[in-house]
Amino acid sequence: MDREQLIASIVAARPDRDALVYLERRGRRYHWGVVTAGDAITDPAASDAPDVWMSLSAAWPVDDPVQVRAFFDDLLAELESMAGSADRCRWPIDEPWPHSH
Repeated sequence: MDREQLIASIVAARPDRDALVYLERRGRRYHWGVVTAGDAITDPAASDAPDVWMSLSAAWPVDDPVQVRAFFDDLLAELESMAGSADRCRWPIDEPWPHSH
């Protein structure tokens, strides 16, 4: 699925806050799913390994289109940072929120 189909699919499914969601990109195609206990997520050494992948749990925004867009833009930018795109800022866990430059 493409980027827009990915977003629509996750929003429609409304994964639970405690669900572990796996997300990957291979070329321009995305795939996602909920990981259950004992599932193998991916083998990065495999010849058919995805270009980038991540797993996460989140409170998924589904009701406000502006929040949905901002959330997924940030999520997919984080995913792409693992493929060598722009470095993403990260703050120490004990630094108070909100962060700013």
